[in-house]
Amino acid sequence: MRAFSREDFFDATRSIPSPNRERERRAKFRWNSLCKPIGSFGMLETTVTRLAGLSPGDELVVKPRAVFVFSADHGIVAEGVSQAGQEVTAQVVRNIADGRATINILGRETECLVIPVNVGVADLEHDYPGVVHTPVMPNGTNNFALEDAMSEEEMMMAVRIGMELALKAASEGFKILIAGEMGIGNTSAATAMLAALTGCPASDLTGRGAGLSDDGLQRKIQVLTDALAMREVDRYNAFDVLRKVGGLEIAAMVGFYAGAAMAGTPVILDGLISLVAAMTLVRLVPEARSVMFASHLPAEKGGETALRELGIGPCLGLNMKHGEGAGALLLLPLIDYARAVYLESQTFDEGSVEPYEVYDQSW
Repeated sequence: MRAFSREDFFDATRSIPSPNRERERRAKFRWNSLCKPIGSFGMLETTVTRLAGLSPGDELVVKPRAVFVFSADHGIVAEGVSQAGQEVTAQVVRNIADGRATINILGRETECLVIPVNVGVADLEHDYPGVVHTPVMPNGTNNFALEDAMSEEEMMMAVRIGMELALKAASEGFKILIAGEMGIGNTSAATAMLAALTGCPASDLTGRGAGLSDDGLQRKIQVLTDALAMREVDRYNAFDVLRKVGGLEIAAMVGFYAGAAMAGTPVILDGLISLVAAMTLVRLVPEARSVMFASHLPAEKGGETALRELGIGPCLGLNMKHGEGAGALLLLPLIDYARAVYLESQTFDEGSVEPYEVYDQSW
C-alpha cells in the first residue's frame, strides 16, 4: 500500500460538500409551523434542522447507524498517569468484540451497530474474532514524555485507516456515524493535545481520567506539563500536535471524521477524546465542522474548552466520563423522538390553532 501523506489528506478533503441550506431553511420553517410553542424542543430542533441539511432528501433517514470503537495503547502510561494498567485496553476490546461491554448494551438499545477497531492494542491477539485489526504500532504509541508519540508515517497510516472506514460505512448506507474510543491513558494524550492546540496550561485542563487520586492528578499534571515543554509542540500545526503527543486512536478518529465529512454523513461526537479529535480535524479542515453534532458536555475537565473551541453546543449535560462512544449513543433515541415530532406533528393549520408569531429569530 502506498504511503499516505499530509498532501494526500488535504487533496482528499477538498471534496467536502456543503450542507443544503435550502433544506435547512425548509426544516426550520416546518418546525415553526408545527402545532406547538415556537422552539419548544430547543437543541433537538437545531439538531434535526442541521440533519435535514445533510440529508439527501426530505425523508430525514437516521438509520442504520454505527459506532466504530477505535482502540490503542499509550506509552505515557509508564509515567503513572492512569489508575488502570495497560492490559485493561485489550480486555475491554475483547469484551466489546464479544458483545458484553457497556457500549454493546447501548448499541442494542439504540439500534446502533458496534464495531471495535484495533489500531495499536498491545496485548490483543491480532486474530481475535469480531475486531477490525489494523494495528499501526503493535504496542501502542511511544511514551511522549521521552519521545514523539509516533512517526509521521504511523500517524498518517492511522488517519488513513479511519478515513477509509468512514467512507466505506457511508457507501454501505449508514446514515449516522460515531467514533468511540478505548485506550488506557488516552485522556492524557487528549489533554496534552488540547493544551497544545489552545495554549492553555495543562494544569487548567487535566482531569482525573478513570479516577485518579489527588496525588495521581498532580503527577499527571506535572507529567503533561513537562512533556509538552520537552516536545516543543507547534500549536498552529495540528498534525504536529497529533504526532508528538497524540494517540493512534485519536489519529484514526481524525481520519474517520474527515471521511464522514467527505461523504456528507453526520457524526455524533462523544467525550473529551472524541472532541479533541474533532477539534484537530477542524483546525486542519474547517469545513468538516458542518457534519459534527455534540452529544454532551463531558465531566472531564477539558470538555468545556474543547466544545468552546469547536463552537458546537452540546445537547446533553449528564456529567459523563465513560468513553467508548456511550454519550453519543445516548443522544440517538432523542434524535429519533425529535424526528418523529418533526415529521408527524400537525401544523397549526391542520390542528385548527392560531399560529404563533416568531419573535426570537434564533429559532
